[in-house]
Amino acid sequence: MLADSHRSRQSQFLPGTKVAGNHRLNKLTTDAFYEVMSAFAPAASAAAVVPEPIVPRKKGGYQPQLDGLRGIAILSVLLHHFEVRLPGLFDWGPIGVRIFFLLSGYLITQSLWRLQAEAREAGGGYWSGLISFHTRRMARLMPVLYTMIGVACLMGLPEFRNAFEWHIAFLSNFYALNVGKWPDAASHLWSLSVQEQFYLVWPFVLLLTPRRVLPYLLAALFAEAFVFRAWVIGSGASDFYRWVMLPGVFDSFALGALIACWKKSGPSLAITRGWLGAAIGVAALGCYILARIVRFGPFGGPWVAVIETLENIFLGWLLLRTAAGWRGMLGRLFENPVLVYFGRISYGLYVFHVLVHVALTPWLAHHSLGIADHVLLRSAILLAVSVGVASLSYYYVEAPLSAWVRRRETPMAGVPVSAA
Repeated sequence: MLADSHRSRQSQFLPGTKVAGNHRLNKLTTDAFYEVMSAFAPAASAAAVVPEPIVPRKKGGYQPQLDGLRGIAILSVLLHHFEVRLPGLFDWGPIGVRIFFLLSGYLITQSLWRLQAEAREAGGGYWSGLISFHTRRMARLMPVLYTMIGVACLMGLPEFRNAFEWHIAFLSNFYALNVGKWPDAASHLWSLSVQEQFYLVWPFVLLLTPRRVLPYLLAALFAEAFVFRAWVIGSGASDFYRWVMLPGVFDSFALGALIACWKKSGPSLAITRGWLGAAIGVAALGCYILARIVRFGPFGGPWVAVIETLENIFLGWLLLRTAAGWRGMLGRLFENPVLVYFGRISYGLYVFHVLVHVALTPWLAHHSLGIADHVLLRSAILLAVSVGVASLSYYYVEAPLSAWVRRRETPMAGVPVSAA
């Protein structure tokens, strides 16, 4: 089952609008060169100095390209779980969940900053607003998750019945560590537990850390995760410590928060434009290729912990560029309506897709739709049903509950809730 795909990897898994402005290239620069360089930076000339809005935003600062990135992440995870094996360079299943962690670090940091600012303006307390923040998180996450856990228990799945209290308390990662194996149909819940643990810790970090010190702390947390993973490997401790525990994945959250710091700095840190942006993009791509070589190569020892670090550097650059805004062909890709929709319903997709897999496996086997001979057709059916279930979840559970909570809040407490 899904546990086999978990064991086969060295790391854990774990949901075109035109650009404003008129950019000119040097006359000697060819159109083809311009198209390639635009993948790394909004403008490839030194003339593009004045920052301009790149990503169209709707009310509330919504950036559809972030949902597009989330859509790529959830599709990577689903295809990997549905046994679609892409070539090593393009198999993002084992790293798709880390995109969610990066997005959480980025979006939750911005939300908490907004909460602090609104609390100061309203003369209210930060902690009362924080209660509202967690209320929204619970309204967004718990009903859908608890519904899935209840259905799984009714289906008689032992990994849910025997660990019911672990899952409802967002301690699924501790449960996996406790039993020392991936708990089959519940194996994907570890990442939701890690995110909830991050939500509990992060407000205190932001409150107690001076803003000017925060980037240095984030860099230290990024390094801490590598050191922790290397220590786990070197000490011979269970790999689950580095796979599913918060200290082993904190670099993803910290890097997302660091990108939020960059975003808040405005034009003073223009690292996504011009030749500097292109150089950073090339370096990030090099880190990704090196990580793939190490991941699939005959390497061992504590230094293999660098795999996740290198992959996070690349994924962080991807988030950085998406936050700044893609243009041209890549802009149209990240704003593709289907991809954006998958990103919007990514939480329901992530929660329910394994249960859909388990429920449909007997029917697929009865119709001779096995993994070996019909993997694409089988995966298309599983994906279609998962999308249907996730859509029902989004429109009839997640969105109505979120709207109900917002209506009951005061303006000061209103903090946007990012998708998981």
